[in-house]
Amino acid sequence: MPNEFQSRLSFLCERWPQAEIARKTGTQRNNVSRYMRGGKIPMDFGAELVRKLGVNPAWLLVGEGTAFLSDVNAGTSRMAGDLLELVAAMNSVANMQLGSLAGKHHLKVLRELNDALSRFQDLRTRINERTGPIFEKLLKDYWAALDNWQLEKADDLKRAAEQVARLCDNEVLQTQFERTLSYHAFLRRDADEAIRQQSKLFRRALAREGLIDANGLNEAFNLANALQSVGRLEEARALCDAVRTMAPPALRRSNVGKFLLAMSGYALMELGELHEALKRIVEAEPQPDPRMADAQRSMLIIALMYTGRLSFTQALAMGECGQPHRLGMVTQALWREDGDALSEVLKVWPPGDARDWFWQLVAHVRECDRGQVRAAQAFVKAGVPGGRRGYNEGFDQLVYMTLLARKAKDKSAGKWLAKAQQHLEAAPGGTVMSVLARTIHFRSAQLIDTGPLKEQASQFFQQHYEKGFGAFAAFT
Repeated sequence: MPNEFQSRLSFLCERWPQAEIARKTGTQRNNVSRYMRGGKIPMDFGAELVRKLGVNPAWLLVGEGTAFLSDVNAGTSRMAGDLLELVAAMNSVANMQLGSLAGKHHLKVLRELNDALSRFQDLRTRINERTGPIFEKLLKDYWAALDNWQLEKADDLKRAAEQVARLCDNEVLQTQFERTLSYHAFLRRDADEAIRQQSKLFRRALAREGLIDANGLNEAFNLANALQSVGRLEEARALCDAVRTMAPPALRRSNVGKFLLAMSGYALMELGELHEALKRIVEAEPQPDPRMADAQRSMLIIALMYTGRLSFTQALAMGECGQPHRLGMVTQALWREDGDALSEVLKVWPPGDARDWFWQLVAHVRECDRGQVRAAQAFVKAGVPGGRRGYNEGFDQLVYMTLLARKAKDKSAGKWLAKAQQHLEAAPGGTVMSVLARTIHFRSAQLIDTGPLKEQASQFFQQHYEKGFGAFAAFT
């Protein structure tokens, strides 16, 4: 960025003549002129600009902050002075003998109290005005880092924003900060923190009016989505139902209101109540918002597939519904253990990143369907990837490994099945594994196990078949 650097040199030359800059920095006049025209600038010259002219090095190098250190120091001094005044005002209030209000000097004490509190409020306003723009810029950069998956940079920006947030009580910015913290936690796969932050946002929205408004509806949607993503399905369903009940009729019919109805239906489907689930998902149509329409359409397709009334080929022909639906259709092909179905879906929607663990597993499943098992056996031996992952994701990985080990005729299939079952039984209270993952798990149990787990698998398929899962008829 040489041009940007030279533009900053030009700015300095507007304040001082080139001859003055040359004299103060001990540089020849013609060299300063050459630097201005784009010549290579030595580090010593930049250092002298900082030392002799008081140029801010951050501004000089990358254009950040104010041009002169005196400006930085002045701003810092003003802020520090404000903070000292704030502390003094607070101390004056704390040291007052409030008991004397009942005595003859009560009017003087009340005036002193009023003056101290007025100074306190004035200082809060001034500090808030000065920190607001800084906080807003930090939040903008923080969100951009998250959107670009620059998580280490986001961690640094989060720490900076947390410090500034202590001085800025702008409610809009504080709400934006909490929403960004929730998104950050979600990307970090810290579901508990994401839900905690989103719960704060939802409670704040409720506290404003005591009723559900459009903002409260949106925060409820985000919270329900966070709960559903970690398998807390009953909580997600209850929240969707409660919020729609509390919302005015117009909001219930809004795009977000319809989506909450569809989400409650999807949660019920995962909980095994397919008839009621399908009723709610259908009732939520049509969805005018294109961002939500794809997700609702995906819910409807998956539900119809479970009823057995919509074949895999017919579902595939219904077209694109977003990336999550693509992954769902691949997993639908996996539990059906239909090599043709898997090839069919991957022909329509090519596999994702070959470095991703899931897509590597899918590739090995296809190899096994062709009778090539060596690479799959090596993949099984390598195990599941480490790192932070949600409880549900951990279960998914174990059932996928069981499936692959079984297809690769690897002796470890039984061990992977046992690990998956232990994981399922140890699930935190209120956490439900997805129907897809449990279907793959119990299908493996039917084919591998000869004991109680096989009987449990049969019960799973029978119970779901009786509740409308016609696609499970062959497993009952």
